[in-house]
Amino acid sequence: MKRKTRVIQISGIRGIIIALFTLVCLAAGFIGFPGLVAMYLWNYAASFTLSVPAINIFQGILLWAIAGISFMIINNKHKYFVAFQTPDKLSDEEIKKIMERVKLQAQARMLNSMMYISKDNEKLPEQNQDTKSDETLNNIIEEEKDIHKI
Repeated sequence: MKRKTRVIQISGIRGIIIALFTLVCLAAGFIGFPGLVAMYLWNYAASFTLSVPAINIFQGILLWAIAGISFMIINNKHKYFVAFQTPDKLSDEEIKKIMERVKLQAQARMLNSMMYISKDNEKLPEQNQDTKSDETLNNIIEEEKDIHKI
């Protein structure tokens, strides 16, 4: 059995005019009028303080949209659009590895700054330079390479 149900029937120019009138009334009722009310309320509240500027009808509509969207977000069944999750905690072994790398990097920076200072002071004879610091620097560099391979 076929049912011929027509919910909305637009026929001719008269139907188009009625459809446009309906859409304009809906937009005015749900967008324009609340935006106008939001504008008047804002401007009334702004008249008490000089630091808040007055707004026009367009900004009142935007204010109404912000209020409406905020209301929809707050009254959602799921309650949250964004879920925050804490990252996984590091194990003690990972923390120890990180601390070793930090110590090695700090030592390498200190040795690099010492070498930079010694290059600036080339007036010193070569026999007074410490060869042990070069060996230590080479050991640190090799350990860094081993750590980065892991």
